[in-house]
Amino acid sequence: MKKWMLCLFVPMVLTSCNYKTNAYKALEQEKDSLLLEEQKKTAQLNQVMAVMNLIEDNFEQIKEAENFVTFQTNQEQIAQDSMSQVVEDLDLIKNSLTDNRKQIAGLKKQLAKSRLMSKDLAKMIERLNSKIEQHTKVITDLREELAQKNVRIQELDQLVTALHENVEGLQESVSERDVRLSSQEKQMNKVWYAFGTRKELKAHGVFTRNGLLEEGFDKSYLLEADLRNLTEISLYSKKAKLLTNHPVSSYVLEKVNEYLVLKITNPKKFWEISHYLIIEVN
Repeated sequence: MKKWMLCLFVPMVLTSCNYKTNAYKALEQEKDSLLLEEQKKTAQLNQVMAVMNLIEDNFEQIKEAENFVTFQTNQEQIAQDSMSQVVEDLDLIKNSLTDNRKQIAGLKKQLAKSRLMSKDLAKMIERLNSKIEQHTKVITDLREELAQKNVRIQELDQLVTALHENVEGLQESVSERDVRLSSQEKQMNKVWYAFGTRKELKAHGVFTRNGLLEEGFDKSYLLEADLRNLTEISLYSKKAKLLTNHPVSSYVLEKVNEYLVLKITNPKKFWEISHYLIIEVN
């Protein structure tokens, strides 16, 4: 009798250990995946900040060159030997502004392809674009002052023309960026959820015991929503259990007219682990 009980007990223990091992492996894989993603984001962010520092250094050089050109412009007459330096500084300003414009455009493309774009980064890029416009105005004013003194510098005329053409293109790209950012923000706030009986959830491959959805589940079965607007879900059931991982402090299950309603009290925290929500009801 004891041997028979032992034979019955051992498979149960092995099955339980195997289940825990599989669940543990799944959690380890998810942790490693999240860690790798975080490392990628950190590397990308460091690269972005390095480019921004380079752009700021270029602006410092532009400012120094502008100060010299401004000083010479304010003189009653520009000395011949100073005129060559003015031309050189104008060439430096042109090349530096062109380089900055290319760097900013590259940054926007890089951020558009990643999830790094935030409101703070968007403001920093907007500030860099504003600096280009400010320097464009300075150069335009200098040309007008020189023109009043009957001084025409071909390099300055060409620079002003090029800057104005690029500012018009920049204004168009800013509008395109706003549309793209709005689209990206909407995409990043997308969430999916479903609730049903265990039988229904299993039929669509979304029933889970460890909080992780397996590959190949029926995504069309899930409802799509924006986490910023999804605050309540009526479950039409007297019993409910969340199968996916969501911090318990971020939601409550309340009875309304005898049926449960899931109320998300902290959306940001609720969806930080997973953008998928599966609820078993009966």
